[in-house]
Amino acid sequence: MKIEEVIGVNVARLRDGKEMSQSQLGEALSEHLGKSWSRQAVSAAEKGRRAFTAADLLGLARTLEVSVPSLFLLTDWRASKSVEVAEGVAIKADEYRDLVLHDSDYRSAFKAMTQAGVQELTQTMLRMKTDHLKAGDEIDGLLGTLLRVSKVVELISESDEEGIRKSLAGLNASSHALHEAQQSADQE
Repeated sequence: MKIEEVIGVNVARLRDGKEMSQSQLGEALSEHLGKSWSRQAVSAAEKGRRAFTAADLLGLARTLEVSVPSLFLLTDWRASKSVEVAEGVAIKADEYRDLVLHDSDYRSAFKAMTQAGVQELTQTMLRMKTDHLKAGDEIDGLLGTLLRVSKVVELISESDEEGIRKSLAGLNASSHALHEAQQSADQE
């Protein structure tokens, strides 16, 4: 996955979480960049078809009310093996994660990743409901995963390392089961 695609996925996810249209985001950027982006420019950015300047990243972060590193988070670490930072130059996903989630910012980055996961799960639930899928079991699985994520966030604030490890293991198992259920629903 290219670095621009990573940023684009996050811009789309964060914009959806704020219930903004692409046009609304483009207009809102004018406050922080001195000019607005067209809907087409936002669409291109969300698809990873646009290079980002430092000013663009700061403007997006301010408009979406997140940190700049939040724009660089890989939403699915397991599926991404590497991130292409230039033509023919890729960084393994683990190294990329370590660079983005620097040790000194581990807790806040983990919370941001958790919030991103909660937003993604919520959006998935809404899509499933909107599409009228026969997904009672999958929705129950999503709700269970949301509860586990909430528990992990609670444990983080309590700094319970062992509890965090156990909850993350449960969350990973739940996420894996949900992914398989979505794949089988998509095949139907």
